[in-house]
Amino acid sequence: MRICQFLLSRGDGGLEKHVRELSHSLLEAGHDVFIIADPLFIKTLPQSLQQHATPISASMSRHNPILWMRLLKILQQLNIDIVHAQASKASYVLGLLRRFVNAKTVGTLHNIKHDVSSYNKLDHIITVSKQLSTYVQHQHVSVVYNGIHSHTVSAINLSEQFNLPSHLPTFCAVGRLVSAKGFLDLLDAIDGLPLNLLIIGEGPERVKLEQRVMSLSNNTMCRLLGHRQNAPELMAGADGILISSHREGFSYVFSEALLQHKPILATDVPVANEVLAQELIVPIGKAPLFRERLIALLNDRERWLTLMEPSFLLARNELTIEAMLNGTNAVYDQLKNKNG
Repeated sequence: MRICQFLLSRGDGGLEKHVRELSHSLLEAGHDVFIIADPLFIKTLPQSLQQHATPISASMSRHNPILWMRLLKILQQLNIDIVHAQASKASYVLGLLRRFVNAKTVGTLHNIKHDVSSYNKLDHIITVSKQLSTYVQHQHVSVVYNGIHSHTVSAINLSEQFNLPSHLPTFCAVGRLVSAKGFLDLLDAIDGLPLNLLIIGEGPERVKLEQRVMSLSNNTMCRLLGHRQNAPELMAGADGILISSHREGFSYVFSEALLQHKPILATDVPVANEVLAQELIVPIGKAPLFRERLIALLNDRERWLTLMEPSFLLARNELTIEAMLNGTNAVYDQLKNKNG
C-alpha cells in the first residue's frame, strides 16, 4: 500500500519517536511510505524515509487556509491509499479536507484532549490506550499500543556511577521536569524512606525539584540527572521504576520498564492502569498513599515481582514494535478492503 504519515509537530518527544518507528517499520514491511511533516522533523528521519518526505510548516495555525491548500495539493500529487494523521492538530486539518481526499483517512489520538470531535470526520480512529478510546464517539475505533524495540540492555552500576549507598534499593523515575509528571508528589512520598531515587529528565520545574531534594531526610538520596541518552541502561540498573504522573497518553518509560522486567509502582494513568495489578496503582496526587504502598512492596519484594508477572507477559505480546505494526496494518487492511 501507499501510506502517508502526516504530522504537524515541531517537538522531539514520544509522538515524534512513534512516527519515526512506525514509518520505518511500515517501510520494512514492504509498504510505500510517504511523510508530510515539518522540516525539523524530517531532518531526524533516516535517509530511506527522508527521500519520500515532503515539508510543511507546523508553525502555521490549524485554521490557516494556506496550510489546508498546501496539504491538499501534496496529497493529490502523492496518489496514496491511506493518510494517517498523528495527533490532534494533524487530525483536525485532515478532517477539514476529508471530502476532497480520495485516500482513506486515519487519525491517532495520543493524549487526552478536551475536544476530540475533529477525529470523527475521519474514516477510522486509533487510540494508544483503552482509556483514550472512551473519549471518542466513532463507530470505527481501534486500540493500538505504541511499541518499542525489545532488546537486551546493559545495566549500569548506579551506586558506583552516582555515589549512592549500595545497601539501599535504587529506583528510577523518568520524564520531563513538568508538573504533569508529579515529581514533587513523588519526593513527598519517599521523604524519609531508606532508598535512592534517580530522576532522569530536564524541564522548567528543575529549580523547584532541586529545592525539594535539598530538604529530603538524610536517609533518602535523590539525584536529578537531567536529560540522558542512556535512560534505558540507567533503568536496567535500577531495582524498580516509579511513575507519579498526573496524566499520560502513552508512557514509553512504562513499556521499557516492563520489557526489562522491572517492578513498577504507578499512579492511575494509562497505560499502567490498564496493565498493572490493582495493588500497583495509586490514586493521582496522593503522596501518602503512594508512600504507604511503596513501603508495603519494599517489605515483600518477592510478592511485588509475582504481581508483575502478568504485565511482563502482556508487554512481550502487545508492547513491541512488531505488535504495533501488526495492529496498525490490521486497521489499514480493513480500510483498504472497505468499499474495494
